[in-house]
Amino acid sequence: MKRQTTCYQPARTGSGKELLAIVFAPVIFVLFFRLPGAGCPQPAEIGQADEQRPAAMASRPELSSEIKALTQEKTGEQQKTEEKAAGSQEENKPKSEQTDQTKQAGPADKNKTFKDWLEPWKKTLELSYVVTGGNTVSSSFSLGSTLLKTPNDRDSYLLKAFFLRTHSTTINQKAVGTEDNFSLIEEKTRKLTAENYLIQAQYDHRPTGKLLTNLGFTWDRNKLAGVEGRALGTAGAGVVLADSNTTKAKTSAGLSLTIRKYSGQKMSSFLGFQYAFSWKQRLFDGASFETGFVFDDNLKRLSDWHYDWTTSLMAPLTRSLALKASLRLLKNNRPPEAEVPLYSPDDVETGLTVLVPRRKVDTFFTTTIVLNF
Repeated sequence: MKRQTTCYQPARTGSGKELLAIVFAPVIFVLFFRLPGAGCPQPAEIGQADEQRPAAMASRPELSSEIKALTQEKTGEQQKTEEKAAGSQEENKPKSEQTDQTKQAGPADKNKTFKDWLEPWKKTLELSYVVTGGNTVSSSFSLGSTLLKTPNDRDSYLLKAFFLRTHSTTINQKAVGTEDNFSLIEEKTRKLTAENYLIQAQYDHRPTGKLLTNLGFTWDRNKLAGVEGRALGTAGAGVVLADSNTTKAKTSAGLSLTIRKYSGQKMSSFLGFQYAFSWKQRLFDGASFETGFVFDDNLKRLSDWHYDWTTSLMAPLTRSLALKASLRLLKNNRPPEAEVPLYSPDDVETGLTVLVPRRKVDTFFTTTIVLNF
């Protein structure tokens, strides 16, 4: 009996088809619907990328240092540009703002001391002191100072002061007792024998060439000559006669207003005329000669005039120290009168006084040490 082999093939169910569709659907989608640029890298490209990665890593520090250097250069240029811009803005500021800044700096100038104010002035100090003792006792003291400022070739300012006092002591002796037994008694009387004060200020201006204009003020006192106080204000014009390193000379004339007080008289004032002359000459070895003459007259009473004439010779000892000898003459043509006690012909005091004119001329001779600083 022959056996018949029968192959039994089971039928595919729907569940098997669905499984195949799920497996092959992504493959079909990748093969037929690939996006541009989304391709898979080739093995060669992957190798090249692996070779370039270490080089890039090695060059990264050099790039970073170059970037830092460029950044620093740009920063420096920016700072310079900002500084230039700030300077131009400062220059282009309105004058009002600059004035405000100047005003803000003003308080610093107010803190200047007296020494700072004296700095631009040429300063001269004259000092003299003489004392005698023994059978005669006397003392004399004089002090003079001069300040001169010339800020330019046309203007000059002068401040001058002079102070002089002289005392003398009279010794009166008398013996009390007998010829063989006595005691000596001394009486000392100290008396002011000379007194003179002077304060002067003057401003000179040269408008053009040798023409000169000036304003001045002078106050003086000489009580022993009967002048308790005298003030003069002057205004005038003149000519510069010489102006060189060795010779300086000038002359001027103008009007003066005088207010004065004489001893025993009331205060008076009058309009006057003033003439002035000054000359300074440099001599050998740094020595110098100087003279100054001031004449003032009363226009109400022409005989009421006076003058002040000073002549001096100075020799330097060091750069800032010198020796100066001066002669000063003061003449008053109508000096004030003084009260003098009246005695009888028998030399008996009457208790009366008479008015006698004082001497017309007063003379002062001084030797001083001069300090220039």
